[in-house]
Amino acid sequence: MFVFGKIKTYIIATLALALPILYAMGRFRGAANEKNKVLEDDLQAAHKTTNFYKAMAEDAKDPTLSTRDGFLDRVRNGL
Repeated sequence: MFVFGKIKTYIIATLALALPILYAMGRFRGAANEKNKVLEDDLQAAHKTTNFYKAMAEDAKDPTLSTRDGFLDRVRNGL
C-alpha cells in the first residue's frame, strides 16, 4: 500500500501544480478572444460608417435630400 500511496500523492501534487498554470492560460486566452471580438466590432462599425457615407455621397443629388425633413428621414432609416 505504501507504493500506491506515494503514486497517489504524486498525482495529486502534479494536478495541484498544473491547476494554476491551466487557469492562467485560460485567462490569457480569454483576454485575447475578448480583444479580438472588440476589434471585429470596431471593424464592422467602420465598414457600416463607410458604406453609409458612400451611399450618402451617391444620393447627394437626390431631390428628397435637399430638404431637412427628407435628410432626417433618410438618416433615421439608415438609407
